[in-house]
Amino acid sequence: MLHRLGYRQFFPGETWEVVPKLDDVQIAIDKRESPSFQARRIWYNWGLWGYNDEPYRQWCQRNRAIKGFDLNSGHAYEGIIAANRAEFDKHPEYFALVQGERKLRPDVKFCISNAELRKLVVAHAQRTFQANPQLDSISMDPSDGGNWCECEECRKVGSVSNRVVTLANDVAVGINDLKLGPKYVGMYAYNQHSAPPTIKVHPNVIPSATTAFIGGGFSFDQVVRGWQAQGARMGVYDYLSVVDWDWNLPRGGSGSRPAQLAKFLPDIHAKGVRFYDAESGDCWGPCGLGYYFASRVLWDVAEAERLDAILEDFLDKAFADAKVPMKEFYRLINLDTQRRPPADLLGRMYRQLAAARAATTNPKVLERIDHLTLYTRHAELYHAFANGGGSKDDVARHAYRMRKTMMVHSYGLWARLISQQAALTPNHPLKNEEPFSREELVHILAEGIKKQQPVDPGFEGKEYSRQLVPAAAALKLANVPQGRFPTAAQDHQQYFIWVPEKAGSVDLSIAVQKRWVNRLPKVSLFSPLEVTLNAVATDDSYQPDGVERVIKLKTPYAGLHRVETWDGGDYTHIKWPAAMPVTIESGIDSPDVTSHFRGAWTMYFYVPKGTKVVGGWASRIANWAPRISGSLIDPDGKPVIDFGKVEEGWFAATVAAEQAGKLWKFENSQGQRLLMTVPPYLARSTEELLLPEEVVAADRP
Repeated sequence: MLHRLGYRQFFPGETWEVVPKLDDVQIAIDKRESPSFQARRIWYNWGLWGYNDEPYRQWCQRNRAIKGFDLNSGHAYEGIIAANRAEFDKHPEYFALVQGERKLRPDVKFCISNAELRKLVVAHAQRTFQANPQLDSISMDPSDGGNWCECEECRKVGSVSNRVVTLANDVAVGINDLKLGPKYVGMYAYNQHSAPPTIKVHPNVIPSATTAFIGGGFSFDQVVRGWQAQGARMGVYDYLSVVDWDWNLPRGGSGSRPAQLAKFLPDIHAKGVRFYDAESGDCWGPCGLGYYFASRVLWDVAEAERLDAILEDFLDKAFADAKVPMKEFYRLINLDTQRRPPADLLGRMYRQLAAARAATTNPKVLERIDHLTLYTRHAELYHAFANGGGSKDDVARHAYRMRKTMMVHSYGLWARLISQQAALTPNHPLKNEEPFSREELVHILAEGIKKQQPVDPGFEGKEYSRQLVPAAAALKLANVPQGRFPTAAQDHQQYFIWVPEKAGSVDLSIAVQKRWVNRLPKVSLFSPLEVTLNAVATDDSYQPDGVERVIKLKTPYAGLHRVETWDGGDYTHIKWPAAMPVTIESGIDSPDVTSHFRGAWTMYFYVPKGTKVVGGWASRIANWAPRISGSLIDPDGKPVIDFGKVEEGWFAATVAAEQAGKLWKFENSQGQRLLMTVPPYLARSTEELLLPEEVVAADRP
């Protein structure tokens, strides 16, 4: 009712509470509502300092982002052992057999084939509900990581997912035998138990598919559909912000991209998902609009179609006279899809904040602008640190002083940048309790405008097809010294290759270096001639053990193919057949391009005739990665750009007429180079280069 009268709690805290002044309060309602999602939780990871507990609780309550149904799904095996330690001490056979031993170890697992172990866990769950009959559910999710039982009987139970479901099913039966009303078992579909089971899931077992750490080479949609095929009613465990993934930067986590949420939340609802749990952060600067929008959609999924209207309502009520510049500010940090170097983005943000301050005298609006000014300064300090021009101490010091604005997840930043112990130390030298003065805020804004300048990339991008053909002979390209692919490519790699007529197969030597083991590795071969769009060949017989194996991928087609590898974060190294063209796509819209550019690399690209500028985007593979480095080399062997001397962002090099129609080179590079004015295809040599057929046709002598 208060929402209908104009009341809003956009973000936590009094600063972001909007209470309308109404002389005559009247309302007529005849409305019955029920939530689209039965559980709606947006929660903070990495802990808090306490000042934000009550504001956060109020925000959740006032925006209906609460657990209407309390689905417990966290890692549970360690807790079960701790609560029943005496029994486990007497029965080591309850522990998983790993390398011939049954013992308490990190990531401890159960010997789930042991019927007595399952009885113990069922009894533990029954005692929990008898002591707490108000509980809706209990978690039976495994401890994190590996160490699954290697005994013969567990092998007979089947996959890791089958084992997890076997125990969860027994518990579901046991807790409902108590006749305390319907009780449920929560768990994740995650990591090594992402893969759908081959056995039926008890109707009172609710798995939540995670949107990251998906094992087994499955997509998120395949996980959801596969578990549902076994009778599971599904939840989703999402990651709206993880501090050491996005560092609370603009458009960093999915919580800072409301347009993405406008698609994702209705999509999972249409798939039958009714439980939503989102790991997030106390970072209302970049994610506040996304969190607020998500709370509206989780209650009523039809609200997803009203993103523009909800944004307008937010801007009207939160910023009033300053609405116009703040609309552009939020477009930049939440809705803009243009890649921008930090100086460009920060310069534009500071200028919109200055324009907003000049447009209003409302004290509450000015206070909100101050909060966002401090947030922008955080983004500036972090980018300076990440690019070698500042320190993590600067980031931590600022994050602590601004912590009560709740614009950044200050505790999480401290825990990851300094240490968790430092975060818990009361009188740490980087902790300053003094609030920011008006003079400091004015100085931050003025210096930000002075130092951070919006830029024009100086070129317009071009689009090229993915209809690739061998280029060396057709374009009479000169031979060049052999380059190299990135040394530590991982997770999801894609290569375009050319299969000779009547070859019948592609023979690859593959070795996977063990690193994370989030999923077992898999390689697939695709052909555009395959009308089903399915892979023409797939192999997942190899292991992440560093051993080189020869994999034969059969194909009935010749010509262009695409090879995809998945390894879940391990390092996949491929030795390609001699003289086979092998090319990496590296454009501004190329899928999963970050996976390729881990480690040092040297590769060539083609500059078509008539090209005036080689332009693109240079960046690290992630916010935590090393600085970009390397050189752009022209066809005469002359270095044109030293990437070690520039920050992330657009790059451009002028092309002389005689330098077009030739190969250029990225040499000794770290990080991504996303080409925008020339065909975005990189290869180690002339012979390996594939190019769009329209480019080859146009430039053929």
